[in-house]
Amino acid sequence: MTPPTATDDTIPAQKDPFVVHDDGAVVYANDTCLSLLGSESPDEVIGEQLLSFVCERYHETLAEQFHRLTADDADALGMVVELKPLHGSPARIVIVTSPVEWNETTMLQSTLLDISQQLAAEPLIEQAIDAAPVGITIADARKTDEPLVYVSEEFAELTGYAVEEALGQNCRFLQGENTREKPVAKLRAAIDAEESVSVVLRNYRADGSMFWNRVTITPITGTDGTVTHFLGYQEDASEMKLYQREKSIFEKHADAAPYAMFITDREGSIQYVNPAFERTTGYTAEEAIGQNPRLLKSDQQGEGFYEQLWETITAGEVWTSELTNRAKSGELYQVKQTIVPIENEYEEITHFVAIERDISETEFAEQLFDVINRVLRHNLRTSINVIDGYADILEDNVDTPTTVAAAESITERTEALKQLSEKTSHLRELIDNRDNRHVVDLATVTEYIDACQREYPELTVDLSVTADERVGMKNGALLKLAIKEAIENAVAHNDTDNPQIDITIDRPDGGDEISIELADNGPGIPNEEWDVIVANQETPLRHASGIGLWLIYWGITALGGTVELTQSTAHGSTFIFRVPVVHE
Repeated sequence: MTPPTATDDTIPAQKDPFVVHDDGAVVYANDTCLSLLGSESPDEVIGEQLLSFVCERYHETLAEQFHRLTADDADALGMVVELKPLHGSPARIVIVTSPVEWNETTMLQSTLLDISQQLAAEPLIEQAIDAAPVGITIADARKTDEPLVYVSEEFAELTGYAVEEALGQNCRFLQGENTREKPVAKLRAAIDAEESVSVVLRNYRADGSMFWNRVTITPITGTDGTVTHFLGYQEDASEMKLYQREKSIFEKHADAAPYAMFITDREGSIQYVNPAFERTTGYTAEEAIGQNPRLLKSDQQGEGFYEQLWETITAGEVWTSELTNRAKSGELYQVKQTIVPIENEYEEITHFVAIERDISETEFAEQLFDVINRVLRHNLRTSINVIDGYADILEDNVDTPTTVAAAESITERTEALKQLSEKTSHLRELIDNRDNRHVVDLATVTEYIDACQREYPELTVDLSVTADERVGMKNGALLKLAIKEAIENAVAHNDTDNPQIDITIDRPDGGDEISIELADNGPGIPNEEWDVIVANQETPLRHASGIGLWLIYWGITALGGTVELTQSTAHGSTFIFRVPVVHE
């Protein structure tokens, strides 16, 4: 339903009393509404909560209706309440609320239909209720089986039954063999208890077609407080049910997808982004929703590219291409993009779904897992063979020096396997964080280095920072991972009593890179071992488990930087990380 549009200068002509409110606060009330509220001046009503004019026992239910309408969960809702006017006696009214565009803002419009006199006098209202945008019925609670004594034209349109066919029947005539018993029982229990209730039923139209009917029942009391009638509201919830189910299924899968996804409306305004989109682009959902996808435009593609894209998808065809986007940080990245047009039942395009895969992601993952496979295969095979060999010795030689040595070797190898297992868990971080483009400043990096020093109190850290600590670098998770591994390497494999690492952070010539130099006083890393890592070959793994060095190399290269081992001697190792600067 398209809500009506109103402005302060163009108030819709309506004799029925109505108010416009935003989250319950009244922003406009017409003259007939002011009279019904017992107000002598608009100033007494404007700015007040609409609920303040309604008896408290109705507040919770009415507020829930307002919430549903604000959340686009319904086109219109209504109920019977007792009004508390500023001046005058309380009155029984029907309040029907629907969305309305007011001063270019979506608000709520509530129409107040006074039924006090009609209920007391019977016959019941007809003309006023017929204007309500929901199906309305009134059942006589004083008669056997509560027959319908009033049926609105909206109800007839919803169900396909003529007004004359529905009058005199109980509303259960809309039920069928597949109507679930549980909501029916809930509805019956509320009626027996003379309480309000709202349920969703599987109902059937006159032509036999099924629809989801949101039924709300409210008791109406006479002047003596006895329930005389039940006021019912019927709302077709079929589209809402289908939309919610499909939306839930889509978002469940999209939220878990490892690649960026977003949805736009027909005009190209972003309506939804998944978590991978946030990680890849650096834009949060709040920042992206409502924007056009051109916020990712890199100027690497000409206007002809986008013209062809738009012509393709608006013609209902799928678009697939490779292109370069620009993240929030300013970084350029390449994706393979697929855009799928979404049509409604009338074959009208309503939305577009875009899927973007980092074209380097597959190659990176394949290389990484290949390394994992080779490293684990080599280390585990070697260690297990040693354990098996010494186990045989233990069986044949008990309580001998050889047995003792074998036991020590088994302990050593077992510990190495434990460390290997712990290290491999960090490889998942490489994959999970590779496309994270959130910026981390240099001050945060130095704080992390201080935290690492506290973790290893035996380590002496000499930190020198000459670059502006406000400068930003992308992907703090990977940068921290590489730094942590270098620091841990300086401690775990140091053969001195006083492990030390000198860390120098600089921005040479104020250029586009941050240089992070880490020099330790450990035993050094064999050049041949580092060479095979850089060449993506199988390392001989004579230094530690081998995983730590891979984490350093892959961690920095994955975020677009480089790693250099400038010194590798018996007096220590020196790593230099060169990491791109993020330009604001």
